Amino acid sequence: MNTEALASFVKIAELRSLSAAAKLYGLPKSTLSLRIKQLEADLNVALFERSGRNLLLTEEGQTLLVHARQILQSCDTARAAVTEPSDDVAGTLRIGATGEFGTAFYAQMLIVFRRLYPNVDIELTFFSPHVLYAAESLDMLDAVISWDDGEADGETLSTATFALFASQSYIDRMGMPASPADLAEHLGILYRTPRGLQHWRLQKGSAQESILPRSSLIANDFWTIKYFAVAGEGIGYLPHFFTDIECERGHLVPLLPDWTSAERRVSIRVTRPHARSRKMAAFMDVCRRYFSPGFIFVGPRYYVEAIHDPSQQKEGTEP
Repeated sequence: MNTEALASFVKIAELRSLSAAAKLYGLPKSTLSLRIKQLEADLNVALFERSGRNLLLTEEGQTLLVHARQILQSCDTARAAVTEPSDDVAGTLRIGATGEFGTAFYAQMLIVFRRLYPNVDIELTFFSPHVLYAAESLDMLDAVISWDDGEADGETLSTATFALFASQSYIDRMGMPASPADLAEHLGILYRTPRGLQHWRLQKGSAQESILPRSSLIANDFWTIKYFAVAGEGIGYLPHFFTDIECERGHLVPLLPDWTSAERRVSIRVTRPHARSRKMAAFMDVCRRYFSPGFIFVGPRYYVEAIHDPSQQKEGTEP
């Protein structure tokens, strides 16, 4: 059985589209189509059936997908074992993650890894938490990184705390809260979790507060919440690391700095701990170093910049 054909089959099955697979992986559609036809001829079964614009797996295709992922992973492990005597770490590393802070968090860490190990191909896929830990997702991944996933067997990489932030224009308009009680007079930009709206859970020493403020802006994306906060639309409940640049540049201001959330755990879970490859060992080492005290990231960083603030526009002038 041709491993290139199996790899093409997995790509198409995951995207449910031959065209999407060709575009994402930079392969000609004709090549992918030919490989699937050869695979179907070799097995004497139909692997896909069309449903509108999507290609859905047949029962035989679903069975093959499970085995194809295992075969490709075994080939990858064998390749790493063969190259072990050399100084090169190579192969494909498939990382799954919950997508809360993709560019500001996972992408930065992967850039550090890529600069150290350029011969490793990276596939980073974001999932919602309930999909991330499904058996079919874990089968296709080497490791999973997540926030407060509840998985006790994962290794803790770091912890983070949330706090309140707003723009100076919002503070000028609405005032600076002096205590959690003052937040009743303010507007929040709320994050929607799969279980409902996220409360602002704050603590200071033994004192604890759980606040659900008034809000006209709700999103399930922290980048959007940060953008609205920089734009002066309300108060955002965000992690400290996620707002460092905006605070340094004056686009956001910490509110009630003595009140923060409890620490939230960031963990990594290796899906096949008993068959760990050299590339996985290298990745774990980089993850630990990335989160170690004193580590300085020197790659590109994402942040929200307030180039034009409508609240500062003078009356009667053109924008």
